[in-house]
Amino acid sequence: MLQEFLVESRSYDQMLRGSWKAYKLSENERLGDEQLVDDANRGGTRVWLPAGTPMRWATGTRPLRSNCLQFFWPDRWYMLSAFYNGRALIHTYATIIQPASILLDRLAYVDLDLSILVKPDLSYEVLTQAEFEQAAELLHYDEETRIGALMALRTLTSSIQRSVGVFTVVPQRLQQTDFHLAAECGDKS
Repeated sequence: MLQEFLVESRSYDQMLRGSWKAYKLSENERLGDEQLVDDANRGGTRVWLPAGTPMRWATGTRPLRSNCLQFFWPDRWYMLSAFYNGRALIHTYATIIQPASILLDRLAYVDLDLSILVKPDLSYEVLTQAEFEQAAELLHYDEETRIGALMALRTLTSSIQRSVGVFTVVPQRLQQTDFHLAAECGDKS
């Protein structure tokens, strides 16, 4: 049975930007054609958001258009959001964050306004460099935060360029898209 899981996104000044309910997946369960989790990627939290999940943002609530698989690690300055059209990967956003605070039934992270769009062929584009620099000035990111964010960006782009590392945990194709239905069936028994 999958566990319901609350995810909260905050800005550097701790203002709530968004929240959504997801389903926490087992660390060891294979979801598709991803590589098996190696020691470097252990200890992470994977959550499933089916298409239609209400995404509650400061600007309003909108349903998620695609299925989404999110990856968080307690000690990393990034998280991944992989979006799927049915079972096929559309793209992955690598978002630079302060390391997430992960609890039993929820997690919270600080979004540092820096992200990378990664296509299934591992071509990529850094999307929000100007927004990061603007937010760093406006919200007074401390030196550790600025350095941590830029080091995470370098780690991710190097991983993409070498076709190794963190992106190997993202399935290109899922075995199924109804993980959440297994949770609902389990809740009824």
